[in-house]
Amino acid sequence: MAQYQQTLQQAHTIDDIGTALADRGLDLGLLERRMRAVSLESDVSGDIAGPPWRPDDVSALNMNLVPTRYGGCSALQSLVAQATLMACLGEADASLALSLPGPGLAMPPVVALASAEQQARFFQRFQSGAPRWGAFAITEPDCGSDATAMRTIARKTGRGWVLNGTKCFITNGARADCVITFATISRQMGRYGIRAFLVDCNTPGFTVSRVERMAGLRATQLAVLSYADCEVPDDALLVRGDEKPLDDAFSGAQRSWDYFRPLLSAVMIGTCRRVRADLAAWLDGGGTPADRHQHVAGVEATLLDIDRQITAAWLLCHCTAWKTDRGIATPMDSSMTKAFASRVAARVTRVAINVAGIDGITSCPSLEQAYRDARAFDIMEGTGELQRLMIARAALRSMSRPWDITEPPSCDTTAPDSSPDIANVRQSGRETSHDA
Repeated sequence: MAQYQQTLQQAHTIDDIGTALADRGLDLGLLERRMRAVSLESDVSGDIAGPPWRPDDVSALNMNLVPTRYGGCSALQSLVAQATLMACLGEADASLALSLPGPGLAMPPVVALASAEQQARFFQRFQSGAPRWGAFAITEPDCGSDATAMRTIARKTGRGWVLNGTKCFITNGARADCVITFATISRQMGRYGIRAFLVDCNTPGFTVSRVERMAGLRATQLAVLSYADCEVPDDALLVRGDEKPLDDAFSGAQRSWDYFRPLLSAVMIGTCRRVRADLAAWLDGGGTPADRHQHVAGVEATLLDIDRQITAAWLLCHCTAWKTDRGIATPMDSSMTKAFASRVAARVTRVAINVAGIDGITSCPSLEQAYRDARAFDIMEGTGELQRLMIARAALRSMSRPWDITEPPSCDTTAPDSSPDIANVRQSGRETSHDA
């Protein structure tokens, strides 16, 4: 615990991250301000308004989440630093924070499952002055929370692979340049028949069927993707070359969820900070609580309770990211982080709406937008109910308490490429039922 507390004190601050990004041409403070300026327009249009970035910012945004060895920013290789950045961007606008250019959810399965040559080819796509997006496609319309029951089929041919099926709720799916698509070579093999393919969005047979109209997080463009005799070459199949008979691509999907749930939680925490700040600013500006009988002390107690919830969620998020950076498997921790953060976001936004009332919502539309975003948070990266089920199952399997921090292996986080080894992170008791 002492080692974790020391790491917490030495963690990257947002100023450190801003300085590192400035060296790459990205003004983080200006990006935040521009995201806030186009927030409501993006929410109404369901797309990225503006856009909020300058042409000089694009290269740095594209390379976010890219490992250092492929040109990524060294200051953003740890999950702790990434969570700090996402909390900052989530405070500007949650939907836009999840919609910025970059490999996104496609990064972890590529690092976990692809060969060095495939990784280099994939990340080279993002070395561009034009915005580039990656996407991750595993969720299907009729499979519920059991992602291993997927029906998208990959059939081997003499020229490569042919994919047929449908994926749904794919973040940035409508604007992605490439999609890491999970398909099965045999449904009878269950999870061991699942393979991951890199599909270029210009491939014949690949189409974006529709973009869902969401209550919240509208700019993320959750899309339905269709594969109709979509033929990809042999090298589109992600393989490291050292696979064992019981290795499966589904483990790469699990690692993606474990990696991104803390990042999504950080965005939620940023949203809560924005709501708290906007509510306090409205009250300080002369706003009157909806409950006319509520005393000043009651309002201050409400704000203090919001602060406590946000702090608890951030400490849990930070601890999970810290464990991941040290190669400790975090399936249970990431589920706890996501489930708790989404519940905190729902509570904070609901309390803010109740305090502000109609007058406050009219004066500060961001409160109502955040309330809708909080509803969408609960279903992304696995619903809250599913997270709690996974936590319970993992707790029954575990002999230690989930909040105990074991002594991690030695890890030099100051090395030039100190990104967590997603391919070799220790796995224990992994759950096979997820919702992407």
